[in-house]
Order: sequence, then structure tokens, then C-alpha cells
Amino acid sequence: MSPVEELWVVAGPTASGKSSLALQLAQRCGGELLCFDSTTVYRDLDIGTAKPPASDRALTPHHLLDLVEAGQDFTLADFMGHAETALADVRGRGKQPILVGGTYLYLRAFLQGFQLSEVAPDPDFRAWAEEQPVASLIEELRSRDPEALLVVDLANPRRVVRALEVCRSGKLFSEHYRAQPRSEPVRKIGLQAGPDWLKSRITERSRAMFVAGLREEVKRLCEKGLQRWLLSMRFIGYPEVIEGMELAKDDSELAERVSESTWRLVKKQRTWGRSEPGVEWFDAQHPDLLELVWERLQTPTQK
Repeated sequence: MSPVEELWVVAGPTASGKSSLALQLAQRCGGELLCFDSTTVYRDLDIGTAKPPASDRALTPHHLLDLVEAGQDFTLADFMGHAETALADVRGRGKQPILVGGTYLYLRAFLQGFQLSEVAPDPDFRAWAEEQPVASLIEELRSRDPEALLVVDLANPRRVVRALEVCRSGKLFSEHYRAQPRSEPVRKIGLQAGPDWLKSRITERSRAMFVAGLREEVKRLCEKGLQRWLLSMRFIGYPEVIEGMELAKDDSELAERVSESTWRLVKKQRTWGRSEPGVEWFDAQHPDLLELVWERLQTPTQK
């Protein structure tokens, strides 16, 4: 079987080094990267999302970045459509597709073939829902589609609102999570590391974002009228900066807040990762990580 017929996936929590590993693999095999991240699809959200820099993109093609303007409605179903197009493009040129990202929901939806709803966003409903307590929205979702509570991140108001939006259209949100797995073989490479190492890298990452100009990036977005959108989306880094600027916090204090929020996300990502079937796990701290992963990928999968 040609390696190009396989899907290679590199996943892991934030700050685990998955993007670096995926880039090195792509350079070695002449592959191309499909970035599965729910935040890097937006233009002008660069520093806070840790979007791959131009220098990396010059080395290897990166797909699924900068798909829409910041503030524009963009659903998981929209992303899946773009992902299928990008995959067909990469394969059509005979290149190895490498999926990389920390948004496990996006990876899982793509690999398992979730049949996602194409119900269009309802601005009036969203404006109303934004004024409601999340607990009451969850209760309405429970009454309309109890099974949806098993697949929706109830700690994320955006996910709750979207699920309820679909249910109010007359469809069951949970029905769209019935899988039709992809037919091609998938090689899943997962990175794992101890909490102390990850926390150290998260701290360095957060500080580097402010050196690179995260505060200025947030100011520019707010000047475009996107402050309310940024707060509603809850992308890590942006709400912390907005709220911190209002309290006149300095960059070191804001970086600490961003680190704390990132660590909470990483704990969720590690839980998701452990529940993902078929992952071949590697120590992110291993000095020969690239060689170990490359050797494994050259070994045929057991049928």
C-alpha cells in the first residue's frame, strides 16, 4: 500500500511539540500538513492561537489556516467541508497528508465520519441565547435531546448554543454524531509528557506570546469591533488580555493568567487523548522522538 493512501495523524496537548514533529515528518517525506485547530481558521488571530509562522509555512504547505475573517460564523460542518477539499488536493498531487492539531473534536469528527448538521446559524436565536444562563440552556437541551449531553462540551457555552440551535430547527443534534468511519487506514501518533514539563513549556509559550505582541493583537481586534465576539468565543489568551487590560494588569500578570487557562485546557486534552482509540503513544521529551516515530510509520500496520 502506498503511504499516501494512509492518513497520518499527529496529536497531543498544547505545548507538547506536535506541530514541530509534524513539520519534521512532512519535510522528511515531502508531505503536507492539514491543521485541525478550531482557532487558527480565523484571519488576524495569529499570536494568541500560536498559528504556524510564515517561516514554517515556507518550508511545508499548511492547509486549513486563515479560512474566514475573525467574527464570521464558522461551524464544525464548515470545517469538515474545507478539510475534505484540502485532503483531496494533497492526495491529488501525490503528497502524504499529515493531520496535526489539538482540537480532538475536529480530528475525531473527521476520522470517524460524523454526519454533521448543516443547519445555518440563527443570529436572532444566538443573540437571545447569549443573554440566558448557560444552566437554563442546558436544561432545554436536555429536554429536547438528552443524548446530546453525552457529546456536547457543556462547559463551553458556544457548543451548548449550537446544539440547541440545531435542535430548535427540528433535528436531533446527537444524530449527527453517529459515526461512519473513514475507509482508508489511519496512523495516529500521540505525544504525551509529564505535567511539570508541560507546565514549564506552557509558561514559556505564554510569555513569548506577549513578547511577540499579543496585547497589541488583541487591541487591534477590539478596535475592529470584535471584543464581544472574542469574549463569547473564549479562545484562550484573548479574554484574559481583554479583562486584564480593563484592570490595568501588566504583561507578566496576563501571561500567568494565560498559562493557567492553558493548563486547564491541557488537562481536558489529556483526558480526550486517553479516550481516543488506536493511538500509538510516544514520549514528547525523548531525544530521538523523530527517529522513533519515523521508524514506526515505516512499519506496516497489523491487520
